Amino acid sequence: MTLLASERRSELVVFPLALVLRLAWVGYIHLHGGALEGPDVPSYDELALNLLKGKGLQKWDYKGLFSDPDRNLIVRSFRPPLLPIVLAGVYGVAGHRYWVARALIALLGAATCVVLMRIARRLFGQPAAVVAGLLAAIYPKLIYYAGEPVTETPYTFLLTCTVAVLLAAQDSEAGLWRWPLGGALIGLATLCRSALLAFMPFACLWTFVVRPRKLRAAWEAAFLAAGFVLVMAPWWGRNAAIHGRFVPATTEGGYTLWVTNNALADGGGHCFWPDDRRAFDGLSEAEIDRKFARMGWDYIRGHPGRFIELAGAKFVRFWRLWPHAEEPAVGTLKAAVAGVTFIPILILALWGAIAARHLWRRLLLIYLLFAYYTLLHMVLMAITRYRLPLEPFLIVLAAHGLVELWNRRTLPSQ
Repeated sequence: MTLLASERRSELVVFPLALVLRLAWVGYIHLHGGALEGPDVPSYDELALNLLKGKGLQKWDYKGLFSDPDRNLIVRSFRPPLLPIVLAGVYGVAGHRYWVARALIALLGAATCVVLMRIARRLFGQPAAVVAGLLAAIYPKLIYYAGEPVTETPYTFLLTCTVAVLLAAQDSEAGLWRWPLGGALIGLATLCRSALLAFMPFACLWTFVVRPRKLRAAWEAAFLAAGFVLVMAPWWGRNAAIHGRFVPATTEGGYTLWVTNNALADGGGHCFWPDDRRAFDGLSEAEIDRKFARMGWDYIRGHPGRFIELAGAKFVRFWRLWPHAEEPAVGTLKAAVAGVTFIPILILALWGAIAARHLWRRLLLIYLLFAYYTLLHMVLMAITRYRLPLEPFLIVLAAHGLVELWNRRTLPSQ
């Protein structure tokens, strides 16, 4: 316990523990063939290989969308660029070896546990930091996704770094450098996973709420936005040059909006093409994205009751206690493990939030992330995998809840 009482020493315990568990999982995958798993992994792998070949960030897609069932289209902005660029760097140095890419992802997963400890320490103190770090280190879902070269782990790392920097900025009156750094991290996270794109207005609003001097808060919000724009500008410029229009994130958003808001939608990951294939013949990548977005918004406006019904179903799906076993790369065993380990975290997090209700202002950024993600996925696709980046923050609240329970248990004997 003395070892864990020290901030630095506790991190030096948690990081190796988290890394060993994640590398052990990587080793297990490698010994069992090392095949890529999940619907998104081959896509990022193909993009990385095309970058190495000098073809740029592109791949073939949309097969089955057109009237000619064998036709497909080269897409250049369908996925965010950060992970393919990182994978291309790994493959360029180490060759096309999945285990090396997985080892890097595992390293980021272990580092996330340390960043999470620093968030918990800032909010609740050293005991909660230790508990949060240990819980994150052994949490099965964080270990599982650290074994695949997909966006979940690097995005979660960037999101926790963002929160850590912005919470430090919230507590500081010295200097402004943390604000553009926080904005830059939001930009990097968006380039890893475009779901965070619309969070910037929430972050700026949060700045005005938590900072006592409003004129200074305006400058801080401006620096926050400037850091975001600085990171995003190259991607925006590249997309404008390719497509001749502003593409703020990816060209996948239109399809995602439509496929989860139509007569056949169930709110989950059931993907399919529309019946009218000829309507897409001859359209460019950007035009297809725009057409899907228009179809999705038209359905929402024309069927408000159905939209509300779907939004409720998506809320349930997003906060479901365990994944649907029939989802890609899930199955009964993984769904059971995920549920058994998530339920106590959720219960303890709810208790931790109640116990910390007087600290709502310090926790507001985290609560805004919960609200933002929930609302976003009540409109777009909702599966429990998309909730993973929020679960480290639930672990922080759960750690506080555990510490509070322990303190209440030992209080009578003091």
